[in-house]
Amino acid sequence: MAKSGRDLTFTWDSVALAGVQTKGYTVSNTYVDVTTDDEDGWRTLLADPGLRAVEATVGGITKNQVLLAEVMKASITGEPLLIDLPTTTGTLAGTFLCSSYEETGEHDGAVKFTATFMSSGAVTYTAGT
Repeated sequence: MAKSGRDLTFTWDSVALAGVQTKGYTVSNTYVDVTTDDEDGWRTLLADPGLRAVEATVGGITKNQVLLAEVMKASITGEPLLIDLPTTTGTLAGTFLCSSYEETGEHDGAVKFTATFMSSGAVTYTAGT
């Protein structure tokens, strides 16, 4: 079944972020290169990555000052947040830290914001139905 961008919601501590207009995520694996001269010039990588990470970004416009205050607090204090990030095929879930937060100008009384969250610890993936 096809999904639209609207279906990619962003939820933290079981509360959907209101006013989110853009969202995205990156899943990365950094593999360990163990190539030696015995490999005849072909690279050899360990089967398990040395580092796994998920980074999520959100942006939007909202009049919800409580939401903005919570995101700001998390970015200043380093408070870990439990985040569920639905994807087109399932859901990523785990503990994330806010690595950046930005607010810009007001548009008809609302504030535009962007935030980036980095995984801290294991992230689980649950396939959709």
